[in-house]
Amino acid sequence: MRMKTVSILLGAGAVLVLQGIAWCSEGGAHDGGHALNWFDFALRTGNFAILAFILYKLLSKPLGNFLTSRREDIQKLLADLEAKKREAEEVSAEYRSRLAALDAETRKIVDELLAEGETEKAKILAAAERQAQYVRQQAELAAQQEVKAARDKLQEEIAELSIAAAEEILRKKLKADDQDRLVKDFMTRVVEAK
Repeated sequence: MRMKTVSILLGAGAVLVLQGIAWCSEGGAHDGGHALNWFDFALRTGNFAILAFILYKLLSKPLGNFLTSRREDIQKLLADLEAKKREAEEVSAEYRSRLAALDAETRKIVDELLAEGETEKAKILAAAERQAQYVRQQAELAAQQEVKAARDKLQEEIAELSIAAAEEILRKKLKADDQDRLVKDFMTRVVEAK
């Protein structure tokens, strides 16, 4: 259909071009150059009118159909584009809402992680406080044991020094009779203990 319309249009255009070339090659009027040949003009006008009428009859329906189908195609294309535009706007709105939800979700996750971090911090500080308390208790216990050991050692040294001083005093004041009597008493006790 389109090919037929295009070929008719090209044919009509070729006829008009050839007619114009023929008229130009005549060189104008034959009778002195300036007079208008009305008969020739009427023939040409009639020829043009007949050609225009034939073209109108041949091309009006196909050209009308072509223009109508073209208009329908353009309207359909515009409708499709409008539908795609609405669809794209819906997708855009959906993505915007998802992005807003994602921002809210991100804030929620960050808040949860911060809360967990604070909880872990509190747990770590509590564990560190317990550990420090345990270390303090161990240090106090070790200090008490060292003080007790030092006290025991000091008492032992005092006892040894007291015994040594007492022996010294006894040696100076103890006489041979007293010494014999002490040895006999010691022996008696040993024998009785057995």
